[in-house]
Amino acid sequence: MATYPVRNKETGEEKEVVMSVHDWDQWKTDNPDWERFFTPENSPSLGVESVGDFQDKLSKKHPSWNEVLNKADKAGGISARLAKKNGLNSTQEHDSSFDSPKKSK
Repeated sequence: MATYPVRNKETGEEKEVVMSVHDWDQWKTDNPDWERFFTPENSPSLGVESVGDFQDKLSKKHPSWNEVLNKADKAGGISARLAKKNGLNSTQEHDSSFDSPKKSK
């Protein structure tokens, strides 16, 4: 059974209707003056706690996560690995080999 918070469009009265998901469509048809409404208290969370920086949340729940982030930062991340693999200097600001050819006048 599901709980549906509803509000009367004319009177503003609010209530919760408990019924099967299969019966919900019929109930809406039978009660056109009622609409479903959401507030922060009754809205579905979809497994998301709140909006915020995921790294902060991870480091609070799992303190060792900070070590992983620090090691990745010191290693230079993916750009450093690609630079090592391709023999590029990781501090190189711009690789002109990927520039488009200059147009001649």
